[in-house]
Amino acid sequence: MKLSGDVLSKLGVSQADVDKYLEPLNTVMARYGIDSRLRIAHFLAQVVHESGCFKHVVENMNYSVDGLLGVFGKYFPTRALAQTYARKPMMIGNHVYASRNGNGNEASGDGYRYRGRGLLQLTGKSNYKAFSNWLSEDVVAEPERVAEQFAPQSAVYFWESHHLNGLADTDDIRRITEVINGGLKGFDERRLLLEKAKAALRDLPEGQASPVPVADTQHFKPTHQVVPLQLNLRSAPRVAPSTWLATLNQGSKVEVVSRLADGWVQVRALINQVVRDGFVAERFLAPVPASRGGFDPVEAPLVPEHPIAPVHLQQNRKTVTRAFDGGRAYPLGEAGRPQRTASKPATRASQLLKIIDYLDCAAADHKRYLPQGGTTFCNIYAYDYCCLAGVYLPRVWWTDRALQRIARGEGVVVAYGESVRELNANALHDWLEDYGSAFGWHREVDLTTLQAAADAGEVCLTVARRKDLNRSGHILAVVPQQPAFQAGHDGAGRVTRPVESQAGARNFKYAVNRTAWWLDDKFQAFAFWRHP
Repeated sequence: MKLSGDVLSKLGVSQADVDKYLEPLNTVMARYGIDSRLRIAHFLAQVVHESGCFKHVVENMNYSVDGLLGVFGKYFPTRALAQTYARKPMMIGNHVYASRNGNGNEASGDGYRYRGRGLLQLTGKSNYKAFSNWLSEDVVAEPERVAEQFAPQSAVYFWESHHLNGLADTDDIRRITEVINGGLKGFDERRLLLEKAKAALRDLPEGQASPVPVADTQHFKPTHQVVPLQLNLRSAPRVAPSTWLATLNQGSKVEVVSRLADGWVQVRALINQVVRDGFVAERFLAPVPASRGGFDPVEAPLVPEHPIAPVHLQQNRKTVTRAFDGGRAYPLGEAGRPQRTASKPATRASQLLKIIDYLDCAAADHKRYLPQGGTTFCNIYAYDYCCLAGVYLPRVWWTDRALQRIARGEGVVVAYGESVRELNANALHDWLEDYGSAFGWHREVDLTTLQAAADAGEVCLTVARRKDLNRSGHILAVVPQQPAFQAGHDGAGRVTRPVESQAGARNFKYAVNRTAWWLDDKFQAFAFWRHP
């Protein structure tokens, strides 16, 4: 597809910079396959953030004392040393970039000469040399050309040389950010820019762009399959609760990317029609048998002939209110209910907070959500939250017999106890696994991305299924951060404890739990979900 100036403008790029960069961007992006809506959205989110909306294509080294201590504290261990360099850009560049990335020592002047330039800040003499070879233009002798002539090309060079199209195809903004930034600095802004880019690209007239893919399976070539009944996919080659990403069932196909020490392999796996990277122990895998012809089910997923419609019991019953102790199988019927209707991420997030404040599950007079002895209503609260936000999460769902009739193309009347049944939290865990993607839900394996999605106004859930199915599982909303409630992070800046809202044994509008409750031994499975 061809990028339009309107898309850049919606991301905050000035008209002067649109005129300057649009044509070269279109040329070089098309040449290196940044050509789907998803790839372009991720690329733009990163370059717009890194360049300050295309305003900064040369790294500004004019730091104050406090700036040096904050940004380059590793190279300025004392305030006295920082005072020696403060507001001296050339000295700062030569000092902090000395003797790395192909640069000579501080006296060589390479640090400042090969400071960051371009839309993704190409930095270091060795990177300038590599870019020169890629571009077939000498930017080592004239490094200023990177900013003056080749700012778009340098960004695409970095993107292509680090194989970021593949990560964009799996919608993995966290991994892309880590590759570009070396950490997660500015992650929330990058995530907001990604949502803005996706929205702007969706607004293009039909025919100017291909649809956003649910998953890119074209380059997913399974080599092995899972042998045991279940196998955990992990974010790192070690067994720990913090490394769990997803559970692969027996027969699940994976593509082995590389082999590591101690029997681990890096793999790509298809999880809810999204390709995810991770690690598993190789001893639990077996080679995929040779094809006998026909289509691989991974490459040709089955599409149901008769789509399944969402189902609710009677809506807008005026007697079904937050204060009513009953009618919990029905959606709320009170007039004046708030809704999520905006298109801008910040406004959507604000509307979600208004919905939470309206539901106020902790209010003493909102009997719909208050626990009663051993009975809790986390599923009721999650259902109401999703309804008001405009996404489908079932309170009741079709029975197996009704689904069989629907599959035959027959009409089915909604009848409680006959064609539909209530779903508890355990059943919602399974429903999201089986039907969620058909109703717009996307499974996430990363809390940093999940929290950022909530901050961008998406509906996000965590759901866990109990080992003892006679006891209640749990489902709650992961909600936008606000000044009084900020997510917890680890030392690398990754979210470990999101902002949550729940009804249950304890009801609260907002909280940041001290522990990852879904890892409790009483749960046999859990998952994170988001809905745009």
